[in-house]
Amino acid sequence: MIKEQQLVKALDNSEGIIVITDSEGHILFVNKTFEKIYGYTRDEVTGKRPSILKSGFHSKAFYQDLWATISSGKSWNGDLINRSRSGELIVEKASISPIFSDDEDKITGYVAVKHNISEKKRLKEQLEAKEQLFEKLFENSPVGIFVMEALESENEIYDFQIKRANLRSSVIFNRISFIDCNLSFILGNINIRRILQQHKTIQQGELVFEWNSVLKDKIIEFKLFSLGTSQYCLLASDISSQLEMERKLKKSEAHLRELNETKDKIFSIIAHDLRSPFQAIIGFATLLNDGMGNSSIEELKDMSAQITDVSEKTYKLLDDLLTWSKSQLGQLSPVLVSLNLYELVEKVMGQMSMLANKKKIELVNGINKDIALTLDKDMLEFVIRNLVHNGIKFTNIGGEVKCYSSIEDDNVFIHVKDTGIGIQQAKQKGIFSLSGNLSTNGTSEEAGTGLGLMLSREMVELNEGQISLESNPGEGSCFTLSFKRH
Repeated sequence: MIKEQQLVKALDNSEGIIVITDSEGHILFVNKTFEKIYGYTRDEVTGKRPSILKSGFHSKAFYQDLWATISSGKSWNGDLINRSRSGELIVEKASISPIFSDDEDKITGYVAVKHNISEKKRLKEQLEAKEQLFEKLFENSPVGIFVMEALESENEIYDFQIKRANLRSSVIFNRISFIDCNLSFILGNINIRRILQQHKTIQQGELVFEWNSVLKDKIIEFKLFSLGTSQYCLLASDISSQLEMERKLKKSEAHLRELNETKDKIFSIIAHDLRSPFQAIIGFATLLNDGMGNSSIEELKDMSAQITDVSEKTYKLLDDLLTWSKSQLGQLSPVLVSLNLYELVEKVMGQMSMLANKKKIELVNGINKDIALTLDKDMLEFVIRNLVHNGIKFTNIGGEVKCYSSIEDDNVFIHVKDTGIGIQQAKQKGIFSLSGNLSTNGTSEEAGTGLGLMLSREMVELNEGQISLESNPGEGSCFTLSFKRH
């Protein structure tokens, strides 16, 4: 027979919590595991009821059911939440059984064998919380997520079968369900086998492949990850808006850079190109004033002509600057009227005839007399005048500047062609902006600022047209305006 002392020692060495009570529920024995977990000594709890451990978590009905079960001679199994001496909650997996007398006709006490599962329960709750959080993140992710299983043939992956897909995936691909659908069906012409052949050795969590694909009207960024064994995860992001935003940002940056360069150029024009002519006018006027009595009629005429020439160029520059300032303030808006193109070009050539005659350049109006356009008359006149002026400026003595038209479908093309010195390819790219327009002197050393071409481009675009250039050094230049016929 096992002696009582040996039994107590065995019970004390048990990892489980053991509590023995009499038939009325008074504690007769607790083991050392009880003392360690609850903080009470054996002497402190002997004679007391287990109710000293109540946490307040269980209802009165819970305990009534427990006592009803064990007092009827049955065992009770379940979880108990008690409170230790320090106030810590102890979660136990408990089994409470009755102790019968030798003849088994009477209950003489009860024995409870319990295991502290507080840590296990805490870890389980943490795991459940993490799983719930993961589920929320999975379903509410702004990125499409597919959990897939590899499909293999002869130890080679040829496709993936989708096992899970989140809500965002449905939005991106406009599809309600993906379950058991093959990835190749979703991706279309993407060669999955070729992608994976580039990654023979794949570690868990490793980014296998990353690529962009155009699906319908969306640009989708894909990232394929290995989850270990035959499990894979595919992330799909609709980056259409992001790319469009980046494009707009780059365009905005380029526009700001151009505005800054334009501003610097304007200040340079004001500081130099506008100042110098006034100095010349003042100089000639002083000579006229000082030498009025000593100068011949021819000398006076020459000085007067030079004052007129400088004044006209300065007036044009001022006019261009004022027009540019209006464009920067958004005050340039087209006033559409019906106009005869031939008559407008004829008027411009009349204005330019004196300048052309100085260099013996022939101005030719080859515009179809029947072409009518609905455009802003002043803007179109400004543009053609600038183009003809440039043609005269960069054409040698005895050359030709010609305006002519052509029609293709609903488009009218206005060509301003000269037989001048042409423009080098390197200078053509930025010729319609101040930042890239490095103005050069004309064939008779006529000065320029580059404002005219920049303003011409703006005015053409305000009238929903386009301006282009074809030129080769030594072969002349041809500027072409295109407008829709209304």
